[in-house]
Amino acid sequence: MEHLSLFELYRRLPAMLDEIEDSIYIMKVVNGEFQYAYVNRAATRFSGITNADAGKTFAEKNSPQMAAYLHKKYTKVLNLRTPLCYEDGIVLPNGLLSGESLITPIVEDDGRIDYIISITRDITQRKKNEELLREYAYHDDLTGLYNRRYLLEHVSRPYAVHLFDLDHFKNINDTFGHDIGDAVLQEAAARLSGRFHAQGQAVVRLGGDEFLVASSQADIPPDRIAMDILELFLEPFLIHDRPMKLSVSIGVAVNSGAEDIPALLKAADIALYRAKGEGRKRFHIYEPSVKYDHVVKYSHELELASAIERCELELWYQPVYNTFQSKIVGAEALLRWNHARQGLLSPGDFIPVAEETGLIGPIGDWVLRRASADWHLLRETFGGDFKVSVNISRVQLHEPGFVERLLAIVRQERVPSGCIVLEITESTFIHDVDSFSQLLKQLRGEGFTIALDDFGTGYSSLSMLTLLPIDTLKIDRSFVHHMNPPLLFAILAMARALNLHVIAEGVEELEQFKKLVEMDCPGVQGYWISRPLKLEQLLQGINGIQGTAERIPIET
Repeated sequence: MEHLSLFELYRRLPAMLDEIEDSIYIMKVVNGEFQYAYVNRAATRFSGITNADAGKTFAEKNSPQMAAYLHKKYTKVLNLRTPLCYEDGIVLPNGLLSGESLITPIVEDDGRIDYIISITRDITQRKKNEELLREYAYHDDLTGLYNRRYLLEHVSRPYAVHLFDLDHFKNINDTFGHDIGDAVLQEAAARLSGRFHAQGQAVVRLGGDEFLVASSQADIPPDRIAMDILELFLEPFLIHDRPMKLSVSIGVAVNSGAEDIPALLKAADIALYRAKGEGRKRFHIYEPSVKYDHVVKYSHELELASAIERCELELWYQPVYNTFQSKIVGAEALLRWNHARQGLLSPGDFIPVAEETGLIGPIGDWVLRRASADWHLLRETFGGDFKVSVNISRVQLHEPGFVERLLAIVRQERVPSGCIVLEITESTFIHDVDSFSQLLKQLRGEGFTIALDDFGTGYSSLSMLTLLPIDTLKIDRSFVHHMNPPLLFAILAMARALNLHVIAEGVEELEQFKKLVEMDCPGVQGYWISRPLKLEQLLQGINGIQGTAERIPIET
């Protein structure tokens, strides 16, 4: 019976080898020459050599250059009588990219070497994924323009930068929806790219409806470039057969010779604020000698200082759904300011002011304390492993005693630090990876979970992910909205390789959810699961939210 099993194994061995993705070549050694004896299916796909070529030499089946290259490698193995490993990434004489190869001589009992076996790993798909990741790292996914990371890393000291955004763009999103808003941004990008790429200027989408043109040509007056930008928006946009009249406001910063990109961006932002204050649809060139008074920001500063005392701050929660466990496992705490006159304001309307004025410290402490107190109710409803996520800004991490205050709050509120997720954005650490890495390691050592929010929006390099102590990647909603499966597969594969948990944000449709489940994305967050809710709404609506799994027809 044992001999029969062994015979069956030998009979099936060629079919088994054909299922292996690595290329296998068995070469017969005849008087110092190498003849093809066997190749599996993967080797045939890569080289074109088939088992019908058995008995033929390198020279008979390859170009002279390729034959010489192969003969040299195999002769070295034959002479050294030991396996040799060859690294991947080399362009072969036949133009193909080499994979990692292990070439092994088969030494008989009498010392003869009649056969040499080569096993080569095809890295074509891996290289495609790497190129795909490099492409998205420097380009905006929605518009195809360069992104902020490209600007910071590859545009060093331009002569002038023109920073601008679309006037009242928020109204388009609110009135017609994000699909129309995205179409407007794409059309704006096409117009800008057609005008300025030909002139050698870098056109960048910084995020949202904010764009930038960086010019290195001192012979082109900055006001002329500004006028060109304004003129691009004179013709109405035709979006889904709907004509739209748009305009832009522009802030211009001219380099005196020493300013780098961050300094120019700051100056251009001040100039943009002035252009908006003067009525929009115009440009303003930053003048260092002029004092710019930000009245609105100062007003927000005064009101924010007493917002906590007036009980105007609120926390809303957006659930995080685990696709493997088919249940809600956490929620992100989202800060809202219930302004006495202006109504409910989102963080984007006041957090920048809080960061600039130092108010982010007490506001951040309030958020953590409120979220910790709410966690007890959430745990009773959703289970003991429930986690609450809070957003941490760069300014908070810079504050002296931040870690000590954090620990004091969770201890006072009797919350295990392992149930708190600290979310940071890519912009937090871009300029100082080492110091932030040490701080995050300290926080992880205390038990907190660290999540990288808005991953893919243009800051982080892949190498940073190996340097920073991160537990979770939150894929930015733009990748989910446009659903690019190869890119999402690449991000998920990379995350698995780095042992990182993944949460996809902005999941708003059934098809998006189904595709993410099929890709084995473990976490999802977005309107399809639930909109942000007040604590009472979240606790009362658990049955409807938990029922998400039952109303989603996923085939298994």
